Amino acid sequence: MIGRRNPQRELFDVGNVFPMSLRAGTFHAQLAAVSERLFTDADFAVFYSDRLGRPSVPPSLLALVILMQHEAGISDEEAIERTGCDLRWAAVLGCPAGTPLCARSALALFRAHLQIHAEAGRIFLSSIQEAKRAGLLKGNALRVAVDTKPIEGRGAVEDTFNLLASGIRQLARALAGSVSQKPDDWMAAEGFGRYVEPSIKGSFDADWSDDRARNSILTEVVADARRLLALHRSSGISSQGAQLLEKLLLQDVEETTTDTGQPAATIKQGTAKGRIPSVTDPEQRHGRKSKSKSFTGAKASIAVDIDSQIIVATETLPGDAPDNLRVLDLVRQAEDNTGDAVEETIGDCAYGDGATREAFLDAERVLLAKVPKEAHRNGLFPKSAFQIDLLQNTVTCPGGVTTTTFTTTKEGAKIFQFRSACAGCALRSLCIKERDDGKIVYGGRSVRVHPQEEILRTARAYQQSSNGKAHLRTRVVVEHRLARLAQLGIGQARYMGLRRTQFQLIIAATIANLRRTWNW
Repeated sequence: MIGRRNPQRELFDVGNVFPMSLRAGTFHAQLAAVSERLFTDADFAVFYSDRLGRPSVPPSLLALVILMQHEAGISDEEAIERTGCDLRWAAVLGCPAGTPLCARSALALFRAHLQIHAEAGRIFLSSIQEAKRAGLLKGNALRVAVDTKPIEGRGAVEDTFNLLASGIRQLARALAGSVSQKPDDWMAAEGFGRYVEPSIKGSFDADWSDDRARNSILTEVVADARRLLALHRSSGISSQGAQLLEKLLLQDVEETTTDTGQPAATIKQGTAKGRIPSVTDPEQRHGRKSKSKSFTGAKASIAVDIDSQIIVATETLPGDAPDNLRVLDLVRQAEDNTGDAVEETIGDCAYGDGATREAFLDAERVLLAKVPKEAHRNGLFPKSAFQIDLLQNTVTCPGGVTTTTFTTTKEGAKIFQFRSACAGCALRSLCIKERDDGKIVYGGRSVRVHPQEEILRTARAYQQSSNGKAHLRTRVVVEHRLARLAQLGIGQARYMGLRRTQFQLIIAATIANLRRTWNW
């Protein structure tokens, strides 16, 4: 049954008998000033029964504890201890000092409910409402800037050998549990004893620098994985561990047979799309924010009101997802959260591709973003050196030759070809790269015309104008907000999985918004 916050303050509360006041302008002083109106117990009533059970800890107080815990970056145990011994926390909660608010399990259960249900969004909405109440976020039309930030995952990242071994261990535990046996005993009895240890490499006496030895060991590990999957199928139980192990084999291993008919396995070259790098957190992905910066985890995607610098929408994306994934949904979320229409969205060149621009146009929305730079052609004529006539479907090269010959791809792009016209052209060396071995390069130059070429042409002209440059620079506010989220710990995931990481992002964005509003 839901517990209710007692509006009657106790005699020995902080600030009554104890002559203490929080330092003005600090997070705890600002939070204490609005704590009674920020959350109500009714906001979280869905977690509780109306009649059954003993009264719970007031959920509005637990929500305040969640905010203070994330702001301090501390554990559940430390957070519960501070509710009893930190006078600043007692002042925010309106509780007497000396007695912890609740057991650690109560806080963990409340957070689990927030991660599962939509009420975590209710905490985030309170920060937007606070900004509106203060007059910082105002108006019926918003201009938002969008961007992403890498979040390093919490799961252990392993190489192929240990990754497969971890997958085998996980499935073996599920099978052992189905017959009420200890995992170590079951694995030893079924011939999987080598996977009891955390690292599989310690179970083999081999030269790991020798490709043949590594492949031999990999073949044994794959054979064990296949045998375990067969045991799983015969057991008749359902386990996500089996699906995970199948995916690990498909993404990393090339299975073949030798001339004698024996199975063999090698590691696939390159990185498979959507590769799972961690068994402890299978939702982690290898990502790249730039050419020089890679990470493994997820991405925080946010929308920020440019005028107020209030974060109005958040989403957590897989680490390997492009920045513009579901950006239109992010804009719609901003409208739902604020109750205001978004009249303009500004992003960097990651949002400037033709497909994203066309999606915004189809939705009758305005998107401003830099067009990605032309591909570098090592000193040869770039695409911009050619005159493209979209109405007449012609392309004219720098040498004055016009072609109407093109093929159309399944995406709708047109590939214009000059073919034999390039054979005797005086500008050939500036247009076509010759072979290093001196052999003749046959064929001519081709030019790819984008399906949204007209949209990109208009955007490119605008970004080169003085007004366009100034307009696009206003998106810098989203970088400031991402830096603030980094200060609040969003660069490193506290939990496993995208949903829990989204909860972390929501709480960090809430704190950033509240502090922005109160300091304003």
